[in-house]
Amino acid sequence: MRMLTGFIGGFLICGLLVLGAMSILPLRADTDEPSENVTDGLVTLLPDIETIYQEALTTPFIKAESHIYDEDIAEFYSDLLDRTGLRPAE
Repeated sequence: MRMLTGFIGGFLICGLLVLGAMSILPLRADTDEPSENVTDGLVTLLPDIETIYQEALTTPFIKAESHIYDEDIAEFYSDLLDRTGLRPAE
């Protein structure tokens, strides 16, 4: 009996806390209008991961191209870089 009373009492107290929080916090805020407090926040501090990844991927292949001295192989390698998209667009 004591355990049942404690369970019901805890349930009621938690329910009252949730109702109190719902009345204080704006859970259904209107988001149709833009806020005046629009900032980039941490986004401006983060590096451009896509650019870093692209550079890390393509740089070894472009550096290797400068070490190919046979004209036929260099042409094939250049075409390969173009077809696979590993050459950065200028």
